[in-house]
Amino acid sequence: MYIFGVAGLDKYLNNVLKPSSMVVVAGHPGSGKTTLASTICYSNALRGHRCLYISFQEDREKLFNNMKSFDMDFYKLESQGIIKYVQFPLYFAVDDVVKEINSLVLDGGYRIVVVDSVNALLEMVKDDASKRAWLQNYFYGLPKLVNGACILVAELPYGLEKLKLGAIEFVSDAILILKHKVVNSILTRKLEIRKARFAPINVAEVPFTIRENSGVEVYIPPLLEEVGPEGPELDVICKPLKDVVNHIHKGMVMYISYPPDARPIEYVPLLLGIVALNNLKTLVVSYHYPPETVKSLIRKSFISIGVEGDFVEKLIERHLELRSLNPYAYGTEDIALKELSMVKEEHDAVVFHGIELVSSVTYREKYLQTLYNQLNYLKHLHKLVVRLGSIIDEDTYRFHSALADMVIRFNPVQEGDKIHYDVYVWRRGSSPSILRYSKFMECCREITEKLKLKIIEN
Repeated sequence: MYIFGVAGLDKYLNNVLKPSSMVVVAGHPGSGKTTLASTICYSNALRGHRCLYISFQEDREKLFNNMKSFDMDFYKLESQGIIKYVQFPLYFAVDDVVKEINSLVLDGGYRIVVVDSVNALLEMVKDDASKRAWLQNYFYGLPKLVNGACILVAELPYGLEKLKLGAIEFVSDAILILKHKVVNSILTRKLEIRKARFAPINVAEVPFTIRENSGVEVYIPPLLEEVGPEGPELDVICKPLKDVVNHIHKGMVMYISYPPDARPIEYVPLLLGIVALNNLKTLVVSYHYPPETVKSLIRKSFISIGVEGDFVEKLIERHLELRSLNPYAYGTEDIALKELSMVKEEHDAVVFHGIELVSSVTYREKYLQTLYNQLNYLKHLHKLVVRLGSIIDEDTYRFHSALADMVIRFNPVQEGDKIHYDVYVWRRGSSPSILRYSKFMECCREITEKLKLKIIEN
């Protein structure tokens, strides 16, 4: 078996690349076809499968230097005899090209053969129907001659969706179409899996990116047929809250909301208490602030209830991994890709801070589908998910509440010249309740005392 060298594709199409298989990698100019084909060649060469890269247009030095930026050293593997690069001039006759390819394949013992691009050969015989049919038949037999995998790169003109490769499309084992377009000034990339034999495909179009040092990254959306099961029970950690919600579980989704112009910091001790007192390693992703600012807000939240000192620093160090993300730098599915790439196996909980920014930059229908599948995937992993955000309008609030298992909403209340918060709490399977400010602060003090004892004990 051979690999794509791209984690998402190797997992999703793990039975496609095998001896005597043929894969067509097609796309518009600049979509990443050559990068993906080169990745397949290089990744298999690293595993000891010799690769022959045939080009009709790409200069060797240009290709090798470009691939270095994706951490692929073609020069090194070429010097070791594992990769061979051959460029044919376009003025060569088709018969001569085919004869030379056969000679190279039979003499070199290559198991991966890349032809970049097949359009160049087909263009040579565009006016000769019988010759074109002969050439298409040749490509049909090439994988058997190689006894490995053949990767045919094909150009797809702008604005067109049809490949026009004739019989090649029918005999290929997989057809991958790379697309890219500009949405809200951001370049977005999609990979269409038009065909894939031996692979149970339920998502036909997936987002991908091309990153410096890592190359092609494909995000296969977590599309699970069943809703994720409940995880282990967690301690609610303070009596006032426990009287209202009884208990919570890993795998639940909590939505904590507040007005955009009156964002409380009082929820921080509650949240950190749930995390620390249940020994949860937690990823915090903020769309608003960098990690240092988040740390500062955590410190201020404890100062507001009369707690200072280095014990807060110890809690952060032991239980939180702080990250930040600009949602306006990504498309809808690209954000989900980036978010899930941050989640590690050791994370017991994931906190998303500033979710109103994400929902305001994406299309509601697509965002709902992507978000639901993401949350369901995290539920299957038994991750506690906490989503924090301002209420920018009633529809957005209902949208996020509908996806949650538990809702905590901070409502400003004025008493004289001071403003505090009453806290609306709802958990699935129970009636909503209101925690008055005095009760909520009682909860925070109880949590703080428990956290101090935890620090002393450890």
